[in-house]
Amino acid sequence: MAAPGAGPEAAGPVALEWTAPAVWKAKPATAMRQGSYDIPVKDGGVADLSISAFTGMAGGLTSNVNRWRGQVGLPPLPEDQIRAACETVTANGLQFTMIDLAGPAGGTPTRLLGAIAEFGSETWFFKLIGPDAGVAGEKPAFLEFLRTVKPR
Repeated sequence: MAAPGAGPEAAGPVALEWTAPAVWKAKPATAMRQGSYDIPVKDGGVADLSISAFTGMAGGLTSNVNRWRGQVGLPPLPEDQIRAACETVTANGLQFTMIDLAGPAGGTPTRLLGAIAEFGSETWFFKLIGPDAGVAGEKPAFLEFLRTVKPR
């Protein structure tokens, strides 16, 4: 059973919609988040999924991935190395550039799954972050979730 996203709890008009797994706990959207979920992961931990959209390129792939790298305790990389580390997920007419990052954020093994998609005049960001092993275990569900994202 799954729960649809981007409903009335979303902040502002939402151009995309999605269906989240039923075990993902929806949180209220905010001015910065079009969608937000707590995701229970193995060993009793919780990961955070944020969905946000910004007008234009929002800094581009390199600056955003390097910001995410910093969030998991990794140093920045040049654009060619970032592009080589990314994979593409295509679904419902959207193309997501996805990256899987793991690092020692604050001494705690942390993993971040991030996906970026351009839609209309906006850039959409889907970021799942939390305990390394727990988020790694959620990667198949995250990929399946991306395949549910579609234009409204």
